[in-house]
Amino acid sequence: MRKKGILAVAGALIILFAVFTFHSESAVSSNTTVVLYNSAKIGVVEEVKGVELEAGLNDVPLEELAGLDVAEAVVRPLDKGVEVLGIFARNPTGTYSANVGSEVEVKLKDGETISGKFLGLKDGKIAIEGDGYYLIEPGEVVYFKVRKLGEKGSVYAVLKAEKAGKYRVSITYRVDNMGWESRYRLYLGEEAELQGYVVINNPTALNFKGAKVLLVAGSVQFYGFQPRILYAKAESTSEVQVGQPEKVEAFYLYRLGIVDLKASSTSVYPYVHIESPFERQYLYESWAYSRSGPVYESVSFKTDKVLPAGVVEIYRETEDGPLLIGETRIGHTPKGDTVRIGVGRDYDLRGTTTVLEERHDDGKAYYKIRITIENFGNETKTVIVRHHKRGKLISSTVEPLEETADYVEFQLTVKPGEKKEIVFDYASSS
Repeated sequence: MRKKGILAVAGALIILFAVFTFHSESAVSSNTTVVLYNSAKIGVVEEVKGVELEAGLNDVPLEELAGLDVAEAVVRPLDKGVEVLGIFARNPTGTYSANVGSEVEVKLKDGETISGKFLGLKDGKIAIEGDGYYLIEPGEVVYFKVRKLGEKGSVYAVLKAEKAGKYRVSITYRVDNMGWESRYRLYLGEEAELQGYVVINNPTALNFKGAKVLLVAGSVQFYGFQPRILYAKAESTSEVQVGQPEKVEAFYLYRLGIVDLKASSTSVYPYVHIESPFERQYLYESWAYSRSGPVYESVSFKTDKVLPAGVVEIYRETEDGPLLIGETRIGHTPKGDTVRIGVGRDYDLRGTTTVLEERHDDGKAYYKIRITIENFGNETKTVIVRHHKRGKLISSTVEPLEETADYVEFQLTVKPGEKKEIVFDYASSS
Protein backbone atom coordinates (compact mmCIF):
# COMPACT_ATOMS: atom_id res chain seq x y z
CA MET A 1 0.00 0.00 0.00
CA ARG A 2 1.08 3.59 -0.51
CA LYS A 3 1.52 5.59 2.69
CA LYS A 4 2.69 9.20 3.18
CA GLY A 5 2.65 11.29 0.09
CA ILE A 6 -0.19 9.68 -1.91
CA LEU A 7 -0.30 11.83 -5.04
CA ALA A 8 -3.45 12.88 -6.87
CA VAL A 9 -4.72 15.51 -9.25
CA ALA A 10 -4.65 18.89 -7.54
CA GLY A 11 -7.92 20.73 -7.29
CA ALA A 12 -10.62 22.03 -5.04
CA LEU A 13 -12.00 19.87 -2.26
CA ILE A 14 -14.77 17.70 -3.67
CA ILE A 15 -17.88 16.50 -1.93
CA LEU A 16 -17.47 12.87 -0.87
CA PHE A 17 -20.42 10.55 -0.47
CA ALA A 18 -20.76 8.67 2.82
CA VAL A 19 -22.64 5.36 2.91
CA PHE A 20 -25.17 5.25 5.68
CA THR A 21 -28.17 3.05 6.40
CA PHE A 22 -31.37 4.31 7.95
CA HIS A 23 -31.14 2.59 11.35
CA SER A 24 -33.26 4.90 13.49
CA GLU A 25 -35.88 3.26 15.68
CA SER A 26 -38.46 5.52 14.02
CA ALA A 27 -38.13 3.66 10.70
CA VAL A 28 -40.82 1.02 10.27
CA SER A 29 -40.71 0.37 6.50
CA SER A 30 -38.91 1.35 3.29
CA ASN A 31 -39.49 1.11 -0.44
CA THR A 32 -37.01 2.40 -3.04
CA THR A 33 -37.31 3.20 -6.76
CA VAL A 34 -34.24 4.21 -8.80
CA VAL A 35 -34.69 5.80 -12.24
CA LEU A 36 -31.60 5.83 -14.47
CA TYR A 37 -31.10 7.65 -17.80
CA ASN A 38 -28.94 6.91 -20.83
CA SER A 39 -28.92 10.58 -21.83
CA ALA A 40 -27.39 11.90 -18.59
CA LYS A 41 -25.22 10.52 -15.78
CA ILE A 42 -27.80 10.95 -13.08
CA GLY A 43 -30.08 8.77 -10.98
CA VAL A 44 -33.37 9.96 -9.51
CA VAL A 45 -34.26 8.04 -6.35
CA GLU A 46 -37.52 7.84 -4.45
CA GLU A 47 -37.65 6.19 -1.05
CA VAL A 48 -40.92 5.67 0.80
CA LYS A 49 -40.36 5.45 4.54
CA GLY A 50 -42.58 4.79 7.49
CA VAL A 51 -41.75 7.01 10.47
CA GLU A 52 -43.18 7.14 13.97
CA LEU A 53 -43.81 10.72 15.06
CA GLU A 54 -44.76 12.48 18.26
CA ALA A 55 -47.41 15.18 18.22
CA GLY A 56 -45.81 18.48 17.24
CA LEU A 57 -42.34 18.97 15.77
CA ASN A 58 -40.07 16.01 14.97
CA ASP A 59 -36.49 15.83 13.67
CA VAL A 60 -36.33 12.86 11.28
CA PRO A 61 -32.77 11.84 10.26
CA LEU A 62 -32.13 11.42 6.50
CA GLU A 63 -28.65 9.94 6.49
CA GLU A 64 -29.04 8.74 2.89
CA LEU A 65 -28.79 12.39 1.84
CA ALA A 66 -25.40 12.95 3.51
CA GLY A 67 -23.02 14.50 0.98
CA LEU A 68 -25.76 15.14 -1.60
CA ASP A 69 -27.24 18.44 -2.72
CA VAL A 70 -30.25 18.72 -0.42
CA ALA A 71 -31.51 21.66 -2.48
CA GLU A 72 -32.49 19.03 -5.10
CA ALA A 73 -34.18 16.76 -2.53
CA VAL A 74 -37.92 16.72 -1.87
CA VAL A 75 -39.66 15.25 1.18
CA ARG A 76 -43.39 14.78 0.69
CA PRO A 77 -45.93 13.37 3.21
CA LEU A 78 -48.10 10.54 1.87
CA ASP A 79 -50.55 10.54 4.78
CA LYS A 80 -52.80 13.28 6.13
CA GLY A 81 -52.05 14.93 9.44
CA VAL A 82 -48.37 15.64 8.85
CA GLU A 83 -46.50 18.42 7.03
CA VAL A 84 -42.86 19.01 6.09
CA LEU A 85 -41.35 22.23 7.44
CA GLY A 86 -37.91 21.86 5.87
CA ILE A 87 -34.76 19.85 5.18
CA PHE A 88 -31.53 20.79 6.98
CA ALA A 89 -27.88 19.83 6.44
CA ARG A 90 -24.52 21.21 7.43
CA ASN A 91 -21.94 22.29 4.88
CA PRO A 92 -20.70 19.11 3.07
CA THR A 93 -17.17 19.64 4.43
CA GLY A 94 -18.74 19.21 7.87
CA THR A 95 -19.00 15.51 7.03
CA TYR A 96 -15.28 15.37 7.84
CA SER A 97 -15.20 17.41 11.05
CA ALA A 98 -18.31 15.66 12.38
CA ASN A 99 -16.63 12.26 12.10
CA VAL A 100 -13.12 12.85 13.44
CA GLY A 101 -12.18 9.79 15.47
CA SER A 102 -14.61 7.49 13.65
CA GLU A 103 -13.66 4.26 11.90
CA VAL A 104 -13.78 4.88 8.17
CA GLU A 105 -13.17 3.13 4.87
CA VAL A 106 -11.84 5.05 1.86
CA LYS A 107 -11.76 3.65 -1.69
CA LEU A 108 -9.37 5.26 -4.19
CA LYS A 109 -9.78 5.63 -7.95
CA ASP A 110 -7.04 3.02 -8.57
CA GLY A 111 -9.08 0.42 -6.63
CA GLU A 112 -7.11 0.50 -3.39
CA THR A 113 -9.12 0.52 -0.13
CA ILE A 114 -7.78 2.06 3.08
CA SER A 115 -9.41 1.50 6.48
CA GLY A 116 -8.68 3.00 9.88
CA LYS A 117 -9.39 5.89 12.23
CA PHE A 118 -10.17 9.25 10.62
CA LEU A 119 -7.85 11.89 12.13
CA GLY A 120 -9.27 14.88 10.25
CA LEU A 121 -7.92 17.07 7.45
CA LYS A 122 -4.17 17.80 7.44
CA ASP A 123 -3.06 20.48 4.95
CA GLY A 124 -6.16 19.77 2.85
CA LYS A 125 -5.54 15.99 2.82
CA ILE A 126 -7.54 13.23 4.50
CA ALA A 127 -5.53 11.76 7.38
CA ILE A 128 -6.18 8.13 8.35
CA GLU A 129 -4.39 5.89 10.85
CA GLY A 130 -4.81 2.17 10.14
CA ASP A 131 -2.04 -0.33 9.54
CA GLY A 132 -0.03 2.79 8.72
CA TYR A 133 -0.43 6.54 8.50
CA TYR A 134 -2.02 7.88 5.28
CA LEU A 135 -2.46 11.32 3.76
CA ILE A 136 -4.91 11.16 0.85
CA GLU A 137 -5.77 13.79 -1.73
CA PRO A 138 -9.60 14.21 -1.82
CA GLY A 139 -9.58 14.19 -5.64
CA GLU A 140 -8.29 10.60 -5.59
CA VAL A 141 -11.23 9.28 -3.56
CA VAL A 142 -14.17 7.30 -4.97
CA TYR A 143 -16.00 7.19 -1.63
CA PHE A 144 -15.54 8.05 2.04
CA LYS A 145 -17.48 5.57 4.14
CA VAL A 146 -18.16 6.13 7.85
CA ARG A 147 -18.94 3.04 9.91
CA LYS A 148 -21.34 4.86 12.23
CA LEU A 149 -22.97 8.24 11.84
CA GLY A 150 -22.93 10.55 14.84
CA GLU A 151 -25.68 12.98 15.75
CA LYS A 152 -23.54 15.92 14.60
CA GLY A 153 -23.26 14.67 11.04
CA SER A 154 -26.91 13.95 10.28
CA VAL A 155 -29.11 15.46 7.60
CA TYR A 156 -32.68 15.75 8.85
CA ALA A 157 -36.17 16.89 7.96
CA VAL A 158 -38.47 18.68 10.38
CA LEU A 159 -41.97 17.17 10.29
CA LYS A 160 -45.00 18.51 12.15
CA ALA A 161 -47.61 15.92 13.13
CA GLU A 162 -51.12 16.73 14.34
CA LYS A 163 -51.00 13.70 16.64
CA ALA A 164 -48.62 10.89 17.51
CA GLY A 165 -48.58 7.91 15.16
CA LYS A 166 -47.00 6.20 12.20
CA TYR A 167 -46.81 8.13 8.91
CA ARG A 168 -45.42 7.52 5.43
CA VAL A 169 -43.20 10.04 3.70
CA SER A 170 -41.61 10.06 0.23
CA ILE A 171 -38.01 11.24 -0.18
CA THR A 172 -36.91 12.06 -3.75
CA TYR A 173 -33.33 13.04 -4.55
CA ARG A 174 -30.72 13.00 -7.31
CA VAL A 175 -27.43 11.11 -7.38
CA ASP A 176 -24.80 12.30 -9.85
CA ASN A 177 -22.69 9.95 -12.01
CA MET A 178 -25.11 7.00 -12.01
CA GLY A 179 -26.44 5.87 -15.39
CA TRP A 180 -26.92 3.10 -17.91
CA GLU A 181 -26.02 2.33 -21.51
CA SER A 182 -26.59 -0.35 -24.13
CA ARG A 183 -23.84 -2.51 -25.59
CA TYR A 184 -24.28 -4.99 -28.42
CA ARG A 185 -22.36 -7.87 -29.97
CA LEU A 186 -23.08 -8.60 -33.63
CA TYR A 187 -22.02 -12.02 -34.98
CA LEU A 188 -21.93 -12.38 -38.76
CA GLY A 189 -22.29 -15.90 -40.10
CA GLU A 190 -25.00 -17.28 -42.35
CA GLU A 191 -27.32 -14.92 -40.46
CA ALA A 192 -26.83 -11.83 -38.33
CA GLU A 193 -27.02 -12.58 -34.61
CA LEU A 194 -27.34 -9.52 -32.37
CA GLN A 195 -27.03 -9.79 -28.61
CA GLY A 196 -27.82 -6.70 -26.53
CA TYR A 197 -26.90 -5.92 -22.94
CA VAL A 198 -27.87 -3.25 -20.44
CA VAL A 199 -24.86 -1.93 -18.51
CA ILE A 200 -25.63 -0.14 -15.23
CA ASN A 201 -22.92 1.91 -13.59
CA ASN A 202 -23.06 3.00 -9.95
CA PRO A 203 -19.65 4.54 -9.16
CA THR A 204 -20.99 6.22 -6.01
CA ALA A 205 -20.74 5.06 -2.41
CA LEU A 206 -24.51 4.56 -2.16
CA ASN A 207 -26.13 1.13 -1.84
CA PHE A 208 -29.71 0.50 -2.95
CA LYS A 209 -30.92 -2.88 -1.71
CA GLY A 210 -34.06 -4.38 -3.23
CA ALA A 211 -34.66 -1.33 -5.40
CA LYS A 212 -37.16 -1.14 -8.24
CA VAL A 213 -35.01 -0.01 -11.18
CA LEU A 214 -36.39 1.80 -14.22
CA LEU A 215 -34.31 2.64 -17.28
CA VAL A 216 -35.21 5.67 -19.43
CA ALA A 217 -34.01 5.87 -23.04
CA GLY A 218 -34.20 9.25 -24.73
CA SER A 219 -33.38 12.85 -23.91
CA VAL A 220 -35.05 14.19 -20.75
CA GLN A 221 -35.14 17.87 -19.76
CA PHE A 222 -34.40 17.69 -16.04
CA TYR A 223 -35.32 21.23 -15.06
CA GLY A 224 -38.78 20.94 -13.57
CA PHE A 225 -38.98 17.26 -14.58
CA GLN A 226 -41.43 15.38 -12.35
CA PRO A 227 -40.78 11.62 -12.42
CA ARG A 228 -43.95 10.69 -10.52
CA ILE A 229 -45.32 8.96 -13.61
CA LEU A 230 -42.22 6.74 -13.64
CA TYR A 231 -42.60 5.73 -10.01
CA ALA A 232 -46.20 4.71 -10.70
CA LYS A 233 -44.93 2.47 -13.51
CA ALA A 234 -42.53 0.79 -11.08
CA GLU A 235 -45.38 -0.80 -9.15
CA SER A 236 -45.71 -3.55 -11.78
CA THR A 237 -41.97 -4.36 -11.65
CA SER A 238 -41.04 -7.71 -10.09
CA GLU A 239 -38.59 -10.12 -11.72
CA VAL A 240 -35.13 -9.07 -12.81
CA GLN A 241 -35.59 -9.01 -16.56
CA VAL A 242 -35.32 -6.20 -19.08
CA GLY A 243 -38.59 -6.32 -20.96
CA GLN A 244 -39.67 -4.48 -24.07
CA PRO A 245 -40.04 -0.75 -23.45
CA GLU A 246 -43.17 1.29 -22.93
CA LYS A 247 -43.46 4.65 -24.67
CA VAL A 248 -43.90 7.35 -22.03
CA GLU A 249 -44.22 10.90 -23.36
CA ALA A 250 -41.11 11.50 -25.53
CA PHE A 251 -38.98 8.65 -24.23
CA TYR A 252 -38.96 4.86 -23.72
CA LEU A 253 -39.20 3.21 -20.31
CA TYR A 254 -37.67 -0.20 -19.49
CA ARG A 255 -38.46 -2.07 -16.30
CA LEU A 256 -35.41 -3.88 -14.99
CA GLY A 257 -37.10 -5.37 -11.93
CA ILE A 258 -36.03 -5.51 -8.28
CA VAL A 259 -32.26 -5.62 -7.87
CA ASP A 260 -29.47 -4.61 -5.49
CA LEU A 261 -27.45 -1.68 -6.84
CA LYS A 262 -24.23 -2.00 -4.91
CA ALA A 263 -21.82 0.85 -4.28
CA SER A 264 -18.93 1.30 -6.70
CA SER A 265 -20.22 -1.42 -9.04
CA THR A 266 -21.06 -2.17 -12.67
CA SER A 267 -23.85 -4.63 -13.56
CA VAL A 268 -24.59 -6.22 -16.94
CA TYR A 269 -27.98 -7.71 -17.86
CA PRO A 270 -28.94 -9.46 -21.13
CA TYR A 271 -31.57 -7.47 -22.96
CA VAL A 272 -32.21 -8.62 -26.52
CA HIS A 273 -31.33 -11.50 -28.84
CA ILE A 274 -32.11 -11.22 -32.57
CA GLU A 275 -31.29 -13.69 -35.36
CA SER A 276 -32.11 -12.39 -38.80
CA PRO A 277 -31.11 -12.66 -42.48
CA PHE A 278 -29.03 -9.66 -43.53
CA GLU A 279 -28.01 -7.81 -46.66
CA ARG A 280 -24.52 -6.58 -47.50
CA GLN A 281 -24.38 -3.03 -48.76
CA TYR A 282 -22.07 -0.03 -48.62
CA LEU A 283 -22.61 2.90 -46.28
CA TYR A 284 -21.39 6.50 -46.40
CA GLU A 285 -22.22 8.62 -43.36
CA SER A 286 -22.36 12.40 -43.61
CA TRP A 287 -22.88 15.40 -41.30
CA ALA A 288 -23.56 19.11 -41.81
CA TYR A 289 -19.97 20.07 -42.56
CA SER A 290 -17.71 19.68 -45.59
CA ARG A 291 -15.47 16.61 -45.63
CA SER A 292 -14.25 13.64 -47.64
CA GLY A 293 -14.53 10.28 -45.96
CA PRO A 294 -14.50 6.53 -46.37
CA VAL A 295 -17.36 4.32 -47.48
CA TYR A 296 -17.84 1.23 -45.36
CA GLU A 297 -19.10 -2.21 -46.22
CA SER A 298 -22.24 -2.58 -44.14
CA VAL A 299 -24.84 -5.11 -43.12
CA SER A 300 -28.52 -4.31 -42.71
CA PHE A 301 -31.42 -6.21 -41.17
CA LYS A 302 -34.84 -5.55 -39.73
CA THR A 303 -35.29 -5.42 -35.98
CA ASP A 304 -38.45 -6.69 -34.34
CA LYS A 305 -37.51 -4.96 -31.07
CA VAL A 306 -36.68 -1.42 -29.97
CA LEU A 307 -32.90 -0.95 -29.76
CA PRO A 308 -31.55 1.86 -27.56
CA ALA A 309 -28.51 3.73 -28.87
CA GLY A 310 -25.24 2.04 -27.99
CA VAL A 311 -21.88 0.61 -28.96
CA VAL A 312 -21.77 -2.47 -31.23
CA GLU A 313 -18.86 -4.91 -31.28
CA ILE A 314 -18.75 -6.75 -34.63
CA TYR A 315 -17.55 -10.36 -34.92
CA ARG A 316 -17.15 -12.45 -38.05
CA GLU A 317 -17.64 -16.20 -37.66
CA THR A 318 -14.50 -18.12 -38.79
CA GLU A 319 -13.29 -21.71 -38.61
CA ASP A 320 -11.39 -20.74 -35.48
CA GLY A 321 -14.36 -19.06 -33.83
CA PRO A 322 -15.67 -15.47 -33.70
CA LEU A 323 -13.13 -12.85 -34.80
CA LEU A 324 -13.55 -9.23 -33.65
CA ILE A 325 -13.37 -7.06 -36.78
CA GLY A 326 -14.58 -3.68 -35.59
CA GLU A 327 -16.67 -1.51 -33.32
CA THR A 328 -19.20 1.22 -34.08
CA ARG A 329 -22.34 2.87 -32.69
CA ILE A 330 -26.00 2.63 -33.61
CA GLY A 331 -28.61 5.27 -32.93
CA HIS A 332 -31.93 4.61 -31.20
CA THR A 333 -33.80 2.25 -33.54
CA PRO A 334 -37.59 1.77 -33.33
CA LYS A 335 -39.23 -1.64 -33.66
CA GLY A 336 -39.62 -2.67 -37.31
CA ASP A 337 -36.90 -0.30 -38.52
CA THR A 338 -33.79 -1.25 -40.50
CA VAL A 339 -30.47 -1.42 -38.67
CA ARG A 340 -27.41 -0.55 -40.79
CA ILE A 341 -23.97 -1.17 -39.34
CA GLY A 342 -20.66 -0.41 -41.04
CA VAL A 343 -18.26 -3.35 -40.68
CA GLY A 344 -15.16 -2.39 -42.69
CA ARG A 345 -13.76 0.23 -45.08
CA ASP A 346 -14.05 -0.22 -48.84
CA TYR A 347 -11.02 1.41 -50.46
CA ASP A 348 -12.59 1.50 -53.95
CA LEU A 349 -15.24 3.99 -52.82
CA ARG A 350 -15.00 7.56 -51.57
CA GLY A 351 -17.66 9.96 -50.36
CA THR A 352 -17.52 13.76 -50.22
CA THR A 353 -19.87 16.12 -48.39
CA THR A 354 -19.98 19.80 -49.39
CA VAL A 355 -22.06 22.44 -47.60
CA LEU A 356 -23.35 24.64 -50.41
CA GLU A 357 -25.33 27.01 -48.22
CA GLU A 358 -25.89 27.51 -44.48
CA ARG A 359 -28.14 30.07 -42.79
CA HIS A 360 -29.30 30.72 -39.24
CA ASP A 361 -32.27 33.10 -39.10
CA ASP A 362 -35.02 33.62 -36.50
CA GLY A 363 -34.14 30.49 -34.57
CA LYS A 364 -34.10 28.36 -37.74
CA ALA A 365 -31.13 26.61 -39.33
CA TYR A 366 -31.05 26.00 -43.09
CA TYR A 367 -28.58 23.74 -44.95
CA LYS A 368 -28.06 22.94 -48.61
CA ILE A 369 -25.82 19.88 -49.05
CA ARG A 370 -24.15 18.12 -51.96
CA ILE A 371 -22.89 14.55 -51.49
CA THR A 372 -20.73 12.84 -54.12
CA ILE A 373 -19.86 9.13 -54.31
CA GLU A 374 -16.95 7.99 -56.51
CA ASN A 375 -16.20 4.39 -57.53
CA PHE A 376 -12.51 3.73 -58.32
CA GLY A 377 -12.95 -0.05 -58.51
CA ASN A 378 -13.94 -2.57 -61.17
CA GLU A 379 -17.38 -3.54 -59.83
CA THR A 380 -20.74 -1.76 -59.72
CA LYS A 381 -21.70 -1.05 -56.12
CA THR A 382 -24.83 0.19 -54.39
CA VAL A 383 -24.16 2.74 -51.67
CA ILE A 384 -26.50 3.88 -48.88
CA VAL A 385 -25.88 7.56 -48.14
CA ARG A 386 -26.91 8.51 -44.60
CA HIS A 387 -26.84 12.21 -43.71
CA HIS A 388 -27.29 13.04 -40.01
CA LYS A 389 -29.47 16.10 -39.52
CA ARG A 390 -32.01 17.89 -37.38
CA GLY A 391 -35.16 19.02 -39.14
CA LYS A 392 -37.22 18.16 -42.19
CA LEU A 393 -36.10 17.62 -45.77
CA ILE A 394 -37.32 20.32 -48.17
CA SER A 395 -36.17 19.00 -51.55
CA SER A 396 -33.63 16.61 -53.08
CA THR A 397 -32.44 15.54 -56.53
CA VAL A 398 -32.77 11.88 -55.51
CA GLU A 399 -35.83 10.38 -53.84
CA PRO A 400 -34.95 9.59 -50.19
CA LEU A 401 -34.93 5.96 -49.14
CA GLU A 402 -35.90 6.85 -45.57
CA GLU A 403 -36.18 9.95 -43.39
CA THR A 404 -36.31 10.18 -39.59
CA ALA A 405 -35.94 13.08 -37.17
CA ASP A 406 -32.21 12.32 -36.92
CA TYR A 407 -31.13 11.41 -40.46
CA VAL A 408 -32.11 10.98 -44.12
CA GLU A 409 -30.95 8.09 -46.32
CA PHE A 410 -30.51 7.88 -50.08
CA GLN A 411 -29.40 5.01 -52.34
CA LEU A 412 -26.94 5.40 -55.21
CA THR A 413 -25.75 2.69 -57.62
CA VAL A 414 -22.30 3.67 -58.92
CA LYS A 415 -20.58 1.93 -61.85
CA PRO A 416 -16.77 1.48 -62.13
CA GLY A 417 -15.09 4.85 -62.74
CA GLU A 418 -18.38 6.69 -62.21
CA LYS A 419 -19.21 9.63 -59.93
CA LYS A 420 -22.76 10.36 -58.72
CA GLU A 421 -24.12 13.15 -56.58
CA ILE A 422 -27.17 14.16 -54.54
CA VAL A 423 -28.14 17.75 -53.77
CA PHE A 424 -30.73 18.38 -51.05
CA ASP A 425 -31.74 20.96 -48.47
CA TYR A 426 -33.50 20.96 -45.10
CA ALA A 427 -34.43 23.33 -42.29
CA SER A 428 -34.62 22.91 -38.54
CA SER A 429 -34.88 24.83 -35.30
CA SER A 430 -31.47 25.95 -34.04
